[in-house]
Formats: sequence, C-alpha cells, structure tokens
Amino acid sequence: MTYKEVVEKVREEFGKSDVSNYEDHLALQVNIIGEGSGAFYIEINDGVLNIEEYDYADNNAEITASADDIISVFSGAVDLSSALDNGNIRITGDHAKALSIQPIIDNTKKTSKKATAKKSAEKKTVAKKAAEKTTAASKAAGKKTTAAKTTKTAAKSTTAKKGTVKKSK
Repeated sequence: MTYKEVVEKVREEFGKSDVSNYEDHLALQVNIIGEGSGAFYIEINDGVLNIEEYDYADNNAEITASADDIISVFSGAVDLSSALDNGNIRITGDHAKALSIQPIIDNTKKTSKKATAKKSAEKKTVAKKAAEKTTAASKAAGKKTTAAKTTKTAAKSTTAKKGTVKKSK
C-alpha cells in the first residue's frame, strides 16, 4: 500500500467523523513506518476535522505505526488503547490528548454500522418492490394473453357460425 493510499483510506474511514462537539484543539501527526511510509496529520479545530498529507510541527502528539495498524485504529477495528498496550502503536507527546480521539473513532464506527444497516435495508426494500412489480407485470401479461386467446376463440366461433349460417341459406 502506498503512502497516498494509506492517507486516503484514513480519510475514507475517519474523515466523515462528527467532531462538532469536540471542544478542544487536537493536532496529531501520524507517522507511517514500513510500507507506505510517510507522515500526515489529523487536526480538529473549532469543530472541523482536517486530514492532510503533511507533517505537523506544532502537534500535541505523534502516533507511529505501520499502515495496517493505523488503518485498523482509524477505521475502529482496533481500539487505540489496545493497540498501544500491544505495542502496535507508539505515542509520543501528550498521551491523554492523543487518546481523546478514541470516542470520536467509536462514534464514527457506530454511525458507519448504522448507515450500512440502513443501506442494506434500503436495498432489500428496493429488491422487494422490483420483485412485486415483476410479479404484477407477469400477472398483467398473463391476463392480456388470456384475454387475447379468449378474443381469438370468440372470433373463430363467430366466423364459424357465420360460415354455418351462409351455408344454410
């Protein structure tokens, strides 16, 4: 995975987070080690979340980890504290400030699950309506076919009767 792919994945997973209630300023520099190495920052300021492809010299803390571990944390698959305890992530600077991002990650994860469940339910509803329309169309087509057959049969019967009448004159 390249550096840009890692940043994009974090933006995709975490970039839509609701930070409107975050009352403090937070600047985290995220250092990717190994494949896709580089640095980017996550900043929350005045209820606005920024994720940019630059280092942040005046940060509150730095988070250092592999690309996979960073993505796991910011997607909510792994708790930041657990990753820290396991040695998968290293934090330098203000630990408490860095860990203050966890409730936002948790909330984003919950919101994402609800959105996924809602989309799934919407897809099922659309599929059900499509099936109902198809069934109704099939029934209507069947009725038209039956009506057409009945009309043809009636026309043949009438023609046969007329033919019989003509012969009797």
